[in-house]
Amino acid sequence: MVKASLEDVAMTSEGNQFLVLLKTEQSDIVPIVIGPLEAMSIAAGRSKESLPRPMSHDLMLSMLELLNAEIERIEVTDLIDGTFYAKLIIKGRGIEFEIDSRPSDALALAVRVNAPLFIAKKVIEQTAMTDLPSSFGGFEA
Repeated sequence: MVKASLEDVAMTSEGNQFLVLLKTEQSDIVPIVIGPLEAMSIAAGRSKESLPRPMSHDLMLSMLELLNAEIERIEVTDLIDGTFYAKLIIKGRGIEFEIDSRPSDALALAVRVNAPLFIAKKVIEQTAMTDLPSSFGGFEA
């Protein structure tokens, strides 16, 4: 696993698709297509925006807190047939749990608690872009 960070959330020039841009310590960029609601939740979490009602990801974190559990890290583990896979690593009562997750949901949770992000080397090898122009493939960063 390679340590990474959430570099940005980008939108297509048509405005109908979103990407998260994950940046590794080696400056490789891994783009992952996500839905608009997840993009909104990630953006709200990054900005620490307080909404009048909790979003689903805020609710999940409240539930973890009540169970005395916390997110240790998230891992983007695989890319199969164009679909990315991730895991939430949660620790509670001295036990570590791995929970399957979509990368977008894992990121929406992680940005709220500053949890570390890791990407499997095989995913980076399959998808990484080493130089990211300001606009690429119809997407604007």
